[in-house]
Amino acid sequence: MKKSIYIGLIISFSCLSIKYASGADFQPREIYQKFSPGVLLIVATKDGEGGSAGTGSIIRKDGLVVTNAHVVFDKNTNKVFPKITVFFKPDRVTGDTKNDLSKRSAARVVVLNTQLDLALLKIEDVPKGLPIVELANPDEISIGEQVVAIGHPEQGGLWTLTTGVISANIADFQGIAGKDVFQTETSVNRGNSGGPLLDKRGYMVGINSNIARVGEGGLTITGVNFALKSSVAKKWLTNEGYQVEYGLLPLEIKREEKKEVPKEEPKIEEKKKEPEEKKTKPPEKKPEPPDLKAKAAKPKEEILTEKRPYDMDKLIRSVEKEMEDLMDEMRGKIRGIPQK
Repeated sequence: MKKSIYIGLIISFSCLSIKYASGADFQPREIYQKFSPGVLLIVATKDGEGGSAGTGSIIRKDGLVVTNAHVVFDKNTNKVFPKITVFFKPDRVTGDTKNDLSKRSAARVVVLNTQLDLALLKIEDVPKGLPIVELANPDEISIGEQVVAIGHPEQGGLWTLTTGVISANIADFQGIAGKDVFQTETSVNRGNSGGPLLDKRGYMVGINSNIARVGEGGLTITGVNFALKSSVAKKWLTNEGYQVEYGLLPLEIKREEKKEVPKEEPKIEEKKKEPEEKKTKPPEKKPEPPDLKAKAAKPKEEILTEKRPYDMDKLIRSVEKEMEDLMDEMRGKIRGIPQK
């Protein structure tokens, strides 16, 4: 008897754990559909000599964009790339680069900090109704919190969604004072740099910045990625004279308790005596409990984009070529104007 009670308790607690871990209030699809329009593709180039690509988040309606410094900073010249183009997410990502990158604008670097690896851009031609990504207060985020990343991983799709959890808190990352980061298992790669790490509200808890891929002895590392905490960006922006506030929606939405209306006591009917045949009938076998291990299995990363990948270097060359053609066209028009 005691043994059966003990097994029953284990099954009950396991079911509760599975229900809790499933995160019924964590909806990656809804987060992606609602907040991915505030995420940009950033391509930085210099006169046919290559460049860089990454991700950025629109944080203010006036066209301010936060990203990583290394996305727009050329370490070879120790200067920012002279040409920066931002691409807006289409209504539907098709996997066809030409179609998906039809909406664009020039941008410029407003301020940059290479130690914190942060850069603030300003979109030159700000469209109306610009969607934004709000910052989350990192103090509200704990280890185990479910998060999503949106970005453009090399050899992956544009505006790719990946899911995971916050794995650890690390202060003064890489020995730099005030560079606090979240470690996350959320899959990010080259091209995700500067993109948002979002909580279940769609608030940006961090800016994806670094990945760990090879350890000592050449051993492969997986699931170790780092995102600058949103508090680092907020403090830096404030010091530079740009005010950005945390989003106000609480992480846990408290539901009002419904007042129970007293109900009439149900009438208890006397149980009818069962015929002798039913009493002697052997009890029916209860169905076997579900396979708990199968239910508890870790969900696969969800990717809500078409499977056709893009080549980052090819994309950079394509943008460079378009810029060169545009400049040649402008020079031709200028040469055709009679000089006074």
